[in-house]
Amino acid sequence: MINIMKNLPLYSFIFLLSACSNINASENTDTGEGDFDILLSNLLNVNQHRHTYIDEQGNKQANSLGRFKELERVYIKNIEPDLKGDEFSLKRLKTVMFFSFYADEKKSAAFQEYLATDLMPIYTHNQISFMKTLKELPFLIPSNCDRLNAFFGFEGKNDNKKQGFIEKNQNIFTKHLTNEQAKLCISQFGNQP
Repeated sequence: MINIMKNLPLYSFIFLLSACSNINASENTDTGEGDFDILLSNLLNVNQHRHTYIDEQGNKQANSLGRFKELERVYIKNIEPDLKGDEFSLKRLKTVMFFSFYADEKKSAAFQEYLATDLMPIYTHNQISFMKTLKELPFLIPSNCDRLNAFFGFEGKNDNKKQGFIEKNQNIFTKHLTNEQAKLCISQFGNQP
């Protein structure tokens, strides 16, 4: 298996390139390019000077709350559909899916919890583009399929619906992903939220 951390800068660059190159100029979206910069900067721990303050002794200190608030602002801005029928533009969808990757890599409990409830409705209304994005950017598979799984049983809800979801969606996974990718996604449903 490919070492994600070793190739993280390459994957991140591919994600950004792919996200930006697949955007149609006529799409109705308000996701700014700054959103990708914020996500990528926080994932790679660069540009952290934006999240500092000077304490009473004149020392520069990290402002983790400021960093979280900036990420949360981007998340809230992108978690709502921007197209008719609760559908997401490809750019917005990739932003949300990259948040799953970010939450997994950074072990961010807050974003993992947000996505445990927010990602399933997005998948439900955007199944084909969601699957195409996973196929195009396979490093997103484990984190996004894990967050879909987290929907079942999170806060004691939907626990009895997991098997039905897997049976109903297994054909979608195998139709749009390679066999290996589909198996990887489905394997995430054995984990607990």
